[in-house]
Amino acid sequence: TGCDKNETSKSYSIRISEENAADATGCSIADENDYYHLIGHDLRSPPSELFSIFSHHGYDSSNPTLFVFECVMMYLPDVVSRDLLRFIVESANALASPTATNPFVAVAIYDPIPCNDRFGQVMILNLQKRGILGNRHGRRNFTNENTLDVNKDSPLSLEKTRTLSDQLAKLIQSGFDIAVGCHMMDAFDHGIVSIEERKRSTRCDMLDELEEFVLLMKHYCLVVGVRSCDADGGDCTSRQDKLVGYQLCSMGEESPIGFQEGFCTVARK
Repeated sequence: TGCDKNETSKSYSIRISEENAADATGCSIADENDYYHLIGHDLRSPPSELFSIFSHHGYDSSNPTLFVFECVMMYLPDVVSRDLLRFIVESANALASPTATNPFVAVAIYDPIPCNDRFGQVMILNLQKRGILGNRHGRRNFTNENTLDVNKDSPLSLEKTRTLSDQLAKLIQSGFDIAVGCHMMDAFDHGIVSIEERKRSTRCDMLDELEEFVLLMKHYCLVVGVRSCDADGGDCTSRQDKLVGYQLCSMGEESPIGFQEGFCTVARK
């Protein structure tokens, strides 16, 4: 069938072929090279469980890989999110594979940064009112699904990574060689969001209060982190500009993402 469910790990996947991607009302079977998986999983569980599920569905850690987290980290306990990032780095077997070409593992994270100003305080208060912040959070203990491991109680990542610098430092502390990021106003104004896309978005929604838009954009960020090494498993930070993975963290005309010098921040190990 096109739908698989793993009762042990409480996960499921849906396979959607390219031919039927536009009509994803059900599951369809396709050739191994033509489908992707939608997998439901509790990220508070140990990262090893998640990667075991990935492997079951064809994930190969020897391949260069980009992990994308769009407003995901903010809802995870900070200690859990750091464990996940460290596991991503440690599980990148391609880093030590002599057969891999330009091996790397990278993450792209889009998250709010409440900072320490009044606007950020309102963001936090709104989440507290909805019961998202201020409660106990920890790693789920699957021996008793309704309990949390109190030894892992932790503030959410949103509470611990309040600034762009916090986000970048977190990636470096988790084992990435280099990290680059900017708040979304700089992303919108300087290179990451194209002129054509800016025109399209302004046609979709006319803004009465530009100041509110600017405030909101400055309280969200995009950060990218990369971990890579040479074929012998050694450190290659001295030749970052020559490796495919590090191009994701490059700036200027060579940047595939659009980071521009002077409008982003870089952190290195």
